[in-house]
Order: sequence, then structure tokens, then C-alpha cells
Amino acid sequence: MKLIELHIYGYGKLEDYVIGSVGQLQIFYGENEAGKSTIMSFIHSILFGFPAKQSSEIRYEPKNNPKYGGKIKAFFPDRGVAVIERVKGKAAGDVTVSLEDGTIGGEDLLKDLLNRMDKSIFQAIYSFNVHGLQNIHAMKGEELGRYLFSAGTLGTDKLFNTESFLTKEMEQRFKPSGKRPILNEKLKELKEVQTSLKIAEMQNEKYSELMTTKDGLTNKIAQLHKEIAMLEQKGLKLREYKRNEKLVIEAVTIESKIREHDPGFFPEDGFNRLEKLDEQLKVIQAKLLRIKEKKDHFLKELEMNRPNAELLGMETEIEARIENLLLYDQLKQEKRLLESKLEEISEEISQLNDKLHTDFNEGNILEINTSIFIKEQAENIQQTEQRLKEKKLELEADFEEEKKTLAELEARAEGAKGELLDEGKRNELVNELDLLANKERIQSELNYVLDQIDAAKSREDSEKIRRKKQQKKEYNQLLLLGSFFLIVFLWGITNGLWFLAGIGLAGLVFLLAARNKSSEKMPVEDRVLSKLLARERELKEALNSQREGSAFTIKNLLARDKEANQRYRELLIKIEQQHDRFEKVVQQFEAWEADSADVNRKRAELLKQFGLMETAGTIKVMDAYQLIDTLKQYFRERKRNKESLKKVTDSLMEMENSLKMLAERFLQNSNLAPVEAASLLKRKLREEIDQKSRYHGLTVKLEEVEEEHSSLQKEEVVIIQEKVGLLALAGTEGEDEFRQKAKAAAWVKNWSARLEDINYQLLASGMTDEDREKILTGVSLEEQIDENELRLEQSKAELTTQFDVIADVKHKVKVLEEGGIYSELLHKYKQLQHEFAEDAKEWAKFAVAKDLLSRTIDRYKDERLPKMLVKAEKFLSVLTDGGYVKIIPQLTGSGFLIERNDHMLFEANELSQATAEQVYVSIRLALAAGHYDRYPFPIIIDDSFVNFDYNRTGRIIKLLKEMSNNNQILIFTCHRHLLDYFTENVIISLQEKSTNIV
Repeated sequence: MKLIELHIYGYGKLEDYVIGSVGQLQIFYGENEAGKSTIMSFIHSILFGFPAKQSSEIRYEPKNNPKYGGKIKAFFPDRGVAVIERVKGKAAGDVTVSLEDGTIGGEDLLKDLLNRMDKSIFQAIYSFNVHGLQNIHAMKGEELGRYLFSAGTLGTDKLFNTESFLTKEMEQRFKPSGKRPILNEKLKELKEVQTSLKIAEMQNEKYSELMTTKDGLTNKIAQLHKEIAMLEQKGLKLREYKRNEKLVIEAVTIESKIREHDPGFFPEDGFNRLEKLDEQLKVIQAKLLRIKEKKDHFLKELEMNRPNAELLGMETEIEARIENLLLYDQLKQEKRLLESKLEEISEEISQLNDKLHTDFNEGNILEINTSIFIKEQAENIQQTEQRLKEKKLELEADFEEEKKTLAELEARAEGAKGELLDEGKRNELVNELDLLANKERIQSELNYVLDQIDAAKSREDSEKIRRKKQQKKEYNQLLLLGSFFLIVFLWGITNGLWFLAGIGLAGLVFLLAARNKSSEKMPVEDRVLSKLLARERELKEALNSQREGSAFTIKNLLARDKEANQRYRELLIKIEQQHDRFEKVVQQFEAWEADSADVNRKRAELLKQFGLMETAGTIKVMDAYQLIDTLKQYFRERKRNKESLKKVTDSLMEMENSLKMLAERFLQNSNLAPVEAASLLKRKLREEIDQKSRYHGLTVKLEEVEEEHSSLQKEEVVIIQEKVGLLALAGTEGEDEFRQKAKAAAWVKNWSARLEDINYQLLASGMTDEDREKILTGVSLEEQIDENELRLEQSKAELTTQFDVIADVKHKVKVLEEGGIYSELLHKYKQLQHEFAEDAKEWAKFAVAKDLLSRTIDRYKDERLPKMLVKAEKFLSVLTDGGYVKIIPQLTGSGFLIERNDHMLFEANELSQATAEQVYVSIRLALAAGHYDRYPFPIIIDDSFVNFDYNRTGRIIKLLKEMSNNNQILIFTCHRHLLDYFTENVIISLQEKSTNIV
């Protein structure tokens, strides 16, 4: 989908606001409150519906305008241009979609155009802003990696937030090593109660025995209740049998009578049907006699009123001839007009031949080609001639202008050449400038050496003071050590300890050698200072040998000479360019002459095709074409008029001959005038038509009588067949046997009615066939009733005994329960089990959800993520100028590793803030580009690159420009410096368009 035009009727503060042309890459610039967010929300609302009133999104309903909504014109690759209009109506608004093929629809058509895209998914993939980058600033550690993965999956942080939410909810309920979560606490408490319950259960064995006895008594009481209910039901059934015993016996008796007197099959109401058929047969036979008399009367009338069939057969032709007679005078008038028109056309043809100095006729005029192609040739030749005349005037003016310009440039070049220095003078000034520059360099070096000499002398004085202090310190140290080694030496000699004497002597020798070595060292500063003094003398001698002069004056002379030389070279280049332009004008003159000769040749050839001779160029080609084309039209028109005249003459002759023939045939007079013959034929035809009408009326009446006669005959046959069929259906030979069988059937019918009444009474009382058989068994019903009553009394007595026993058991159980803690512990244990199970179910919901999310992430990483990362890596390489080249998914969970161009891997939290933002932008753009084949929607960006520096901003803009070759990209920004990266034709300034706001 590509947005083409936006028209806002009323949305927020924008009213009757039109953005006429939206390009493939479009920048919407405006300061705060200019309407950027309003336009973005408008696009979302028109495509997916206005936000609900209880939604957190702003509805942007206008305050002072009843109109709410607008329309968008967009191009869809498979459906063409569509206009989507949404106005205030139901919650999401009333939408109308119009396609360029005339199709009009509503929400369903819009959903088809958008490929069932959801608003939240569209905003997540194709619409992003600076908030995504702000989230990166707020995240630390592995959260950043998971956030980037979520952005690459859904375009938002929903996956990251969902994963964090599920983990948090699970940890609030249970941790394997935790103590405070709900399930951990309840599991600990459940184990404690279970231990106490087992101890109490061991001390209540008697309680278990009583509970077993109680359960047995409860089952026995239930069985007695069931048995008593069955006996009571059986007693009711037996008393019902006793009440219906007489009806059952009567039903058996009636069934016996029906079997004895049943005549078999007999038609329903057969006797009455036979009597009715006899009566109908007599009535039909009387009607047949009357209809036969009518038929004979109508046949006589028809013979007397038979019309002239030949004249009536010509009715259509006669009426047509009479109607055509009205055109007779018109045809005569048309004939006179055609003859006059032919004379005028012939005169026009003669005049056109005189203008062309030719003698065209119908034969040779058709040979001339006046097609559209020839007409185009004539127009081109005439236009070319006019253009060549204008071109000649332009070339003459250009020739004079270029010639004048060339002369001026040559004069200016001569003047500039005179201002130049000669070669020897210039070289002398350059050498002198070099010498002066060398003097300045020597002076600068001399100043530096003098500064170094002063510094060295200062260091030398400081070093002398330090050296004196150091020598004094070293002397004291040597004196102390010498005294020590001397004492050791003397102690060793005195006491005969030669080893100690040797150590003392060696120490004295070592100290003496060290003293001599330190006194022989020459100070380094003395050597440096001597070198600097020598260099000072050399520089002063070199400086005295330099000549005097002004470097500034020489530089000015050389600079002016350089400027003059530059002007001279520029003038020479301009002269050369002017020579080229002058030569081009000359070449254009030559080309004009060639074009002029070519058009003259084409003009002569075309006139020759027209059959005309060149007459000193006085005739124009287009005029000749138009005259010949008009002449052709006149010849065609004259031919059409001749053909029309012949048709009119033939029609007049045909009308006269046809009326003459009809008059001779039906009026026996061929000398009548056409009008008189038509009048007589019309009257004759009217008389025959009236007679035909009378004949037709008699024919219809006769057909009705015959149809009635035929119908009555069929009814007679049907009644006779029905009577025979009724006797056959009853299985009788004659009517007497049929009537005897009818009486037997009437008796059986009455008995059957009584039997049906009895069966209905028995059915209403609930008696079944099985119950009837039980009544007719011969066993006395009174004895069965007495036996059932006895068993019922015994069962009730046993039930009373069981009630007394179970009451005693329940009392004993109650005493045990009230006297111990087992019941309380059992109740608490069951309650804790139930609570733990409910909380575990709640934890399991989040665990299953997290597992499904993890599987979905793994599937995405295996199937869709690699394709998206190929694009993201390409984008990241562009944004980082090749600094980072790969984005690698973590092996487990969600997150990425980023590879630098030196193959060093970084986790997301190890990247700099700016690089993490570039990774985020690359992933978001790759996600949108990856969905483009299936969902070709525009990418909407709201100030997402304001934190980038100058170079990174340039690279992201370059990338977006390349992407705009496929995706339409809309950028909303309030930062003016971003406009420098785009041309004016892709920028829409919302401040300038604010004049459209009412």
C-alpha cells in the first residue's frame, strides 16, 4: 500500500486539511503542536477505526466542528487506487471504500485490502518512535539483549514485558529454594499437618472400626428404603389392576365377536357411494341429449357466414400498401430535393477543380491517398517549414551575438597579458623571497637556542647546589661506614678473628673505590651547554651574511602577478569556449540548410502524390490536402445522392404497381388512381374482417359445445368405471351381494368403536398389554394385594430396628470426635490440600504460558529470525560504517550477540549506548522490510534518530533513502537540522500548510 493523498475533514485541531501528494519518501516537518502526532493518529484511525472512548488512546474529536474523520487515497498493487473514507458513526466510525473499478464496500472490503492486518501489529512493525530508543537508555545487563530480541520479533517490547511478567508471577508463587512464596509456605505447612494427622490417626483405631460399621448400616438402610418403595409401588399397581378388571374382560369379548362376523375388507361408506354414483349417471345422460341439439344449430350458422379467405390472407400486404401511400407525396418531394442537391454538388466539384488547376473525377480522385498518415505528413511539413523560418532568424541573431562576445573576450585577454611580469623578473623575485624566508628561519632558530642556553644555565646552577648537598651527604655516609668497617677490621686483628678482619678490610677498599668513581663523573649539563653555545655562534654568523629586503612587498608583487596570470588563463579558456560556441552556431546553419533542402524535397514528393504540379511555391501543402480531401467528400456525397435518388424512384414505382395489381385482383378494375384504389380496398377489407369476426365467434361457441359434450362423455365413462371398481373392491358380483356385505361391515364398525373406547380408557389408566395378561391369568388379585401388604409391614419394622442401631453408632463416633483432635487435623489437612491445589493450578497457568512463549521464541529463531537478521546485519553494517557485521541469536533464551569486524563478540549490554541504538534501528527496519512482500505498508517514523551524531545521522538517512525504493517511508520530525539531508520536494512544512486550518 502506498499513501497518495490525505484529506482531514475534522481531526483534533485540523479541519478541512489537505495533503495533496504524498511521495515515496516524505518528510513532515513542524515544531511542537504543529499537528505531527495528529496526522499520524489520523492515518491509523482511517485505516483501523477511531479509538474507543474508554481506550487510553486520544480520539482527537474536534471541539468546534461537527465533522469528525476524513479520507485517504492509497494505491494497492493488486487492486489499484482506493479511496478510504471514515466519518463519525458507530464506535470505530462508518467507513466507505471505493475502488477505481467501481467497487464500493465497507469494513470487510477494507480488511481485505489490508490483508486482515491488525492495528496493534501495524503500529508495532511499521510505526516506531523515539520511545524505543529511550527504553534502551533505561535498561541494564541482559535486559537489553532480551529487549532487542523482542523488538525483532514483534516490533515492540511486548515479548520482553510478557516474559518478565510471567517469570515474576511464577516466582511470587513458587521458588525451588525459596521460603516466602505462597506455594513454598503452604507446602511446608501441609507437610507439618500431615505428620500430626498420621500421629492422631494411629491413636484412633476404634474410630475407624466405628466408621466402617456406620457405613455398613447406612448401606443396609438404603437397601430397605429401596425395597419399601418397590413394595409400595407394587401395591398401587395391583389395586389399579383390580379397578380395570371388568374393562379388560369386556374387551376380550368384543374382539371375539369381531373375529366371528368380520366380512373382510369393505370400502369405507360403500353403500352411500353406490347410491350417489347411480344418481350422477342419470343427470349426465340427460345433459348429453341437450348438447347434441345445440351442436347441430351452430354448424348451420357457420356455413352461412364463411368469409373470403383469399382477401383476408392479403390483409397485411393491403394494410402495408395503404399505410405506405401516406409516404407517396413525401417520396415525390424527396425526389425533387435530391435532384436539386446533385446539381449543387456538381457545381462545387467544378469550382474546387478550378482552384487546384486539375480535372479530378470519380475515377482518379479515389487513387489519391488522403489517409491520416498523409495528413500528418502534410502537417509536419508545414510545421517544419514554419519552424525552419523561425530557426533561421534565431541563428542569425546568435551568430551576431557570439561574434561580438568573441571580439570582446580577445580584447580583454590582450589587456590582461600586458599586466603580467616577464619570466626573468618573476624568477628574481622568487629567489629573493626564498632568501628572506631563510633569514627569518635562522632568526627563529637563534631565538630558540638562546632560550635553551638560558634554561641550561639555570639547570646548571641548580645542579651545582644539588651536587654539593649530595657530596656532603655521601661524605657523611662514607665516614660512618668507614668507621664501622675500621672497627670491624681492628676487632678482628685484636682478637684473632681473621674472617671479620677480612670483611672490614674489603669494606674499606670498596668505600675508597666508590669515592674515587663519583669524583671522576663529568656533569651532563656541562656538555649540553657547550653544544648550545657552539650552535649560537654558527647561527649568528649565518644571520650576518644575509642581505636586507622586504618580504611583504615581494609577496604582494608575486600575488598580483599570480592573479593577473589566473585572469589571463581564464580569459583564454573562455575564448576557447566561445570559439566552440561560434563553431556550433556555424554548424547549426549548415544543419538548417540540410533540413530546409530535405523539407523542400518532401513537399515536392507529397504534391506529386496529390497529382499537383509545383507552382513556384505559392500553394501550401496542408491547404492542398484539405482541398483534395473536401473534393473527395463531395464526390462521395454525390454518389450517395445518386443512390438515394434511385431508391426513391424505385419505391414510387413499386407503390404504384402494387396498388394497381391489388385493384385488378379484388376490385376487377386496373385503371383506378392509387389513392382511389387504396380507399376501395380498405372498405372491402373492413367488410371481410367483420364477417370473419362473426365466423370466429360461432366457431368458438361450437368448440365450447363440443368440449362440453366430450367432457360429459368422459364423466359418464368415469362414473361407470368407478361403480364397477367399487363392486370389485368389495369382492361382490352384483349390487344385491354388495348391500348384504355393507350391513355386516356396519356391525363390525360399531363393535370396533366400543373396543377402541375401552382401549383408550385402559391406556389412560396406564395399562399395558403385559398388565392385561397378568389380569387374565386366573390368579386372584385380592390374594396378591394381601401378600404384598404383609411384606411391606415386615420391611418397615426392620428399617426401624436399623435406625436405632445406627443412632447408637453415630453417638459413639461423635463422642470420639468431640474428645480428640483428629477431626480438626483432618479438616485442616483437606482444606490445605485444596488451597495448595488451587494455588498450584494458578502457578501452572503461568508456567505453561512461559513454556509456550519459550517454544514460540525457539521456533521463531529457527524459521523467521534468520531471514530477518540477514537484512538487519546489512543495515547495521551500513549504520556503523562496517564496524559491526553480524547479529547472532543466543543459543538459549532470548537475546543477541553482536560481532565486530575483528570477529570480537559482544553482548548487548557491552555495547556503547549509541551502538545499541543502531542495533535497535537495524532490527526494526529489517522487521518492516521483511514483512513487505506480504504486507506492503508504509513505514512511519517519529523523531527516532535525534540522539545520533552527524555521521550516524547521515548514514541512517542514506539507508532510508535506499529503502524508499521499495517501501514508502513517512518521517515526522521537529528538528530543523534533519531537513539538510533532503531535497525540498520531499519536505512538507506543517507551519506553511497551517493556512488550511479553519
